[in-house]
Amino acid sequence: MKWTVVLIALALPAAAQPAFGPPQVITTSALNAECVHAADLDGDGDADVLSASWADDKIAWYENLGNGTFGPQQIITTSAAAAGRVHAADLDNDGDTDVLSASAADNKIAWYRNLGGGMFSTQVVITTAAQAAQDVCPTDLDGDGDMDVLSASYADDKIAWYENLGGGTFGPQQVITTAANGAASVHTADLDNDGDRDVLSASVLDDKIAWYENLGGGAFGPQQIITTNAAGASCVHAGDLDGDGVVDVLSASYTDDKIAVYMNLGGGTFGPQQVLSGPFGSPTSTDGAQSVCATDLDADGDADVLSASGNDQKIAWYENIGGVFATQQVLTSSAPGARSVCATDLDGDGDRDVLSASFFDHTIAWYEDLMGIPAPPCPSGSCLDLIGTATISNTPSLLLQTPATNSPCYVFADTQTGAVPLGTLGFSQIAFTPNLVAVATPSPAFGGSLAFPYTDANGEWAFAFPIPNDPTLIGFSVHLESYVFDVFPPLPPNGLFWQSNLLSLTIQ
Repeated sequence: MKWTVVLIALALPAAAQPAFGPPQVITTSALNAECVHAADLDGDGDADVLSASWADDKIAWYENLGNGTFGPQQIITTSAAAAGRVHAADLDNDGDTDVLSASAADNKIAWYRNLGGGMFSTQVVITTAAQAAQDVCPTDLDGDGDMDVLSASYADDKIAWYENLGGGTFGPQQVITTAANGAASVHTADLDNDGDRDVLSASVLDDKIAWYENLGGGAFGPQQIITTNAAGASCVHAGDLDGDGVVDVLSASYTDDKIAVYMNLGGGTFGPQQVLSGPFGSPTSTDGAQSVCATDLDADGDADVLSASGNDQKIAWYENIGGVFATQQVLTSSAPGARSVCATDLDGDGDRDVLSASFFDHTIAWYEDLMGIPAPPCPSGSCLDLIGTATISNTPSLLLQTPATNSPCYVFADTQTGAVPLGTLGFSQIAFTPNLVAVATPSPAFGGSLAFPYTDANGEWAFAFPIPNDPTLIGFSVHLESYVFDVFPPLPPNGLFWQSNLLSLTIQ
């Protein structure tokens, strides 16, 4: 028998929630947190967390203890005055991951050798000639197999690089440009598809997103402007957003509140600015955009977009739907002075979780990706599993698993961030005749309510209910009405808002 599932959303709530868990705090001891990054620092196979914090001059790390739990702050240095950025790479080619920092008050680009066992060397200075150093990025620029270093520095308008001479020693500063007025961000990608790493920059004072062609042998071409329409350009990133095999460009700009993309047209040319999130007050707003990155959050094979915006305290994402982006979905609006965002698998479940750094509450936090949460096992053996995988505001998609005639139960799992069952769920069934014409009166009929559904360690819930063992039952409808309450501050009373989500499923 061929089984199909038809789902009709009979009532949809007005407020949307993305399929991410609430903020889970790693630390509040990163004073004026500026940057967060993830890398396996202790060589145990999971992603640890790094932070840079401005007010306490700290570069620190937090050990991933497994299952999304983290150890206390471990300080690598307090000698990075006004620390602004942190990154990680194997700089000395010894097989472990070292740490890089950029600090503005001492004009430093520096690195810290990984000594093993979670220990790091004292600060090794690469340069103090990056005035008001803002950003640092490791990459192999000269194609010799080791990691060179890029920097962006605000006060001297420089994008520069430092050749790795082997063993973690670096050559003098080599200036790529001094035409990035108020240089704030640097990134690298193969933009012209010639096999080497080109350079991208964002500069605050001239509103520029620009790129510099890698000509080989450590030489770079002149500045090529992608846009001057990113007012207060604070961050640049890259990723293949439209699936055409070439790398596109993203920007975050603070003054005009924009998260934007620029499609790579080939040959080093880029299309016009496409705004994903516009000025404050628009439906997909970011107020004070600070950070942007591209990563596949929903495991559908394309690169989605993440953003951090400081004035509205938001960490948000934008789903990529074939090179077109859905409206902003907010992970949190409680990250005051949100400065930095990135994504990696933190809990070892195979999907991409999100990390943020927020300046005013000194917080490094993470958000669990719930989109791939499986249903719990059917308590009665074989079952028909229905797994809700979309947000509550959209028509959910259901995955039909292990279909079997007269299966003893359903499992329906909730993956909505913040959704908590009030304790009961009503259900009813209408039988079909063999020719799939529904009878007017449910016959046979079953129904009832369920209390205290299954809840796992992460707070996701599911429930299972029986289906009669009736050999004449070849199709049926199930009507589910669940009552949940979600936290949508500042809706009264006390920020709580209850809603009914009524769904009708037909299986035949």
